[in-house]
Amino acid sequence: MTSVPCDYPGSLDHLLQPGLRLVFIGYNPAIYSAEAGHYYARPGNRFWVHLSQSGIAGRPVSPGDDRRLPAEAGIGFTDLCCRPTVRAEHLTAEEIRAGALRLHRELRQFQPAIVCFSGRGIYQHFARHALGLSPRELARRPYGEQPERIGATIPWVIPSSSGLASRWHRERLEWLHRLREALDALGLPAPRAPSPLADPAPR
Repeated sequence: MTSVPCDYPGSLDHLLQPGLRLVFIGYNPAIYSAEAGHYYARPGNRFWVHLSQSGIAGRPVSPGDDRRLPAEAGIGFTDLCCRPTVRAEHLTAEEIRAGALRLHRELRQFQPAIVCFSGRGIYQHFARHALGLSPRELARRPYGEQPERIGATIPWVIPSSSGLASRWHRERLEWLHRLREALDALGLPAPRAPSPLADPAPR
């Protein structure tokens, strides 16, 4: 796995490598997640529950699996901004602008098949600063696949997994199922869960 160091001390490294089929992008790490050392680690966040239910990872997963998933399932993780905060609105405008440009460089370098922005606001910030789109062009954008491309990478937007966005959690899971179908259509199906009999524990 290629771990890209974050430029903010004590934050989460970006879990990226060439050849990924999917990368999830959040606003920035929660302080809880940064201290735990794993993405989406706060118990109230539905990210890992929904990812498990969608079948995209090929098996049930939890925060402690984040560093295994790039190699195991072709799934990576990064954020728009590096600095951990209690709420995303605590980020400054300059941090957001710089983060969007840094994220664009990362995605151009690693070129995952699909990137999934966990919330409309994240993609709007990214597209304005890194792709040069206007707020008017981004207004009322639906969830799902977006028309822009980042090199060969296809951007998707789905509802946030934050506990603060609980009213959209059912819709989020529906979009994750559609995302799995899109990956399958690209010839990038979820890996099969390993059989416990195929790889017995050492004695």
